[in-house]
Amino acid sequence: MAQFSHVVFSGIGIVIIITYLISYRPKHILPENVRVLVDIMLLLIFAHSIDMILLHLYHIIRSLQVSSSDPCLIREKVSFCAPFRYTYAFCSMALAICTYGIYIDRLACAFYKQYSKNQRFILIAQLVQLVVFSTSIVIWVYRNEEPDTYLLSCLNVPVASVMDMTKATVAIFPINFICFFLSIGLFRHFKRKEEGSRFDIVRHFSAAVDVESSEFLYRTTGTQAAIMALFSVASLGMRLIYNSLPRPVGLTIATLSYIFSIYSFVVPWVIVQYVQRTSENRKTRILSHVGMKSVGAEGAENYFGMMKSQWE
Repeated sequence: MAQFSHVVFSGIGIVIIITYLISYRPKHILPENVRVLVDIMLLLIFAHSIDMILLHLYHIIRSLQVSSSDPCLIREKVSFCAPFRYTYAFCSMALAICTYGIYIDRLACAFYKQYSKNQRFILIAQLVQLVVFSTSIVIWVYRNEEPDTYLLSCLNVPVASVMDMTKATVAIFPINFICFFLSIGLFRHFKRKEEGSRFDIVRHFSAAVDVESSEFLYRTTGTQAAIMALFSVASLGMRLIYNSLPRPVGLTIATLSYIFSIYSFVVPWVIVQYVQRTSENRKTRILSHVGMKSVGAEGAENYFGMMKSQWE
């Protein structure tokens, strides 16, 4: 049941991502670099979801082949699990680093005067560091794994890599909390910039886009930080009680504690909800503005028409 829940959440996440890319992405106004990095973030979630579906469907099929008297009879070689493990490890690390990259770009936009001139170079640098850092972390974490040993689940980290994975997790995942507080400061900065550019339509539009993107990042990063906090608590709780539980129960709890499948569903859902709301608000403001202009023009025409009729 725990593994089936991962399949369901991952499947829903894939549907939401496809819906966003087809129906909502054209409506989502974002700075160019942020748009590219958000697209990459969604593609990483998509790849992670596919990996989780394949992994858990395989385990579900294998579990149907095992005897109830010895549920731990089926084990998998570390070498067999490597493609699944490397994929979800890379996606998990790359998601955190991608979020970090988005905020580097936003800080550069806020405080680097030559940002517009060097925007493309900044994006290329972000993409390079995303690939290099994520790949390096995965290679470093699993450098001591023993390919001929066995695991009960491909979600399990090989014993030789547990400490290294813990270190990488402690170093990388707090980025979400740092970025959450940065999003608040950036929103206030761009809001002041927007208010100070009311009489310059080009600057005002650019500032309005920055404000909207900052609010979007605030909501998205807040969701990521909340899920990461829940993941940390769940993982710690699992490690504290795992040895005191029967093996099948402990394995079920360990499977449930890996809540990145929930992340793969919740984060795209928050993005879609935000785009829906901002699109409706934007449409309402435009229609209201057009209505005011129309009423004003028609009212002026009627007024001057009546004034003219008095002299005829």
